Amino acid sequence: MANTENSGGVWAPALTPLTKDLAPDSGRATAQVKRLLDGGCHGAALFGTTGEATSFSVEQRMALLEAVLEAGVAPERLMVGSGCCALVDSVRLTAHAAGLGVKKVLMLPPFYYKGMSDQGLFDSYAAVIDRVGDPELALYLYHFPRLSGVPITHGLVEQLLFAYPQTVKGLKDSTGDPESCAGFIARFPALAVFPGTESIMLDMLLKGAAGCITASANVNAAAIRRVYDAWRAESPEARELQDGITALRMVLQANPMIPVLKHLLAERLEDPAWRRLCPPLTALSAEQLRALDSGLGDLGFSLEAA
Repeated sequence: MANTENSGGVWAPALTPLTKDLAPDSGRATAQVKRLLDGGCHGAALFGTTGEATSFSVEQRMALLEAVLEAGVAPERLMVGSGCCALVDSVRLTAHAAGLGVKKVLMLPPFYYKGMSDQGLFDSYAAVIDRVGDPELALYLYHFPRLSGVPITHGLVEQLLFAYPQTVKGLKDSTGDPESCAGFIARFPALAVFPGTESIMLDMLLKGAAGCITASANVNAAAIRRVYDAWRAESPEARELQDGITALRMVLQANPMIPVLKHLLAERLEDPAWRRLCPPLTALSAEQLRALDSGLGDLGFSLEAA
């Protein structure tokens, strides 16, 4: 089993609700984080892709983290997305989180310039680690080349592990490709490797993954947690439970995930404010809503029961 450093399990990259002026809504965000933790998630990640991280300023992200912590959420159950294009922004976000006791950070590589060498990316990560200078910092690399355009290679991971073995703790693989995720697990058994979709969670757990960091947990945390728990218990029900969460994931990801998840949360909470999206994201069309409702209906998915 992977070395999870107490971070394993089901983690949700929390959605970020918005105020009328499209700023993070700290009250609704805090309530959502608490729902996730109470509903089956081992932890919540703030300002990942699902949380529309790149749409917000450093100051907005820092303020929301402070609000969540002030509401009583334990820092060890949080992970903060802190990877930015600007080095100084990555350093500020990482140091701020660590200084508040949130030592786990999920860090994209600097993603504007494409085709960068492993050495260039290593230098960027190294500069953040060195400037933050926190011996308890737990860095999780964020591999999402479809959106970032900048892959995390095995060679880069090797360099970072050699230089910072006490800091580099894990990796999230959001490719959705089981071969990619399995490759990281096999090559780096000491790392806590998380697939970014629950559709491959059980297969990856069986290979040594630490768990899963998945957007769908915003609306289906309990069912995803049941798969994880069944795997831990070596229950024969694990495969059937996995088939159920995979089927729902296929319906959810048939349309843009963030608008889908925000729509479903607005429906569940009877709170239309949850449908707000930061441009350039747009709401689902009438046709997309019909397809979503049809797919969920075919599965018998109930928002109230999820």
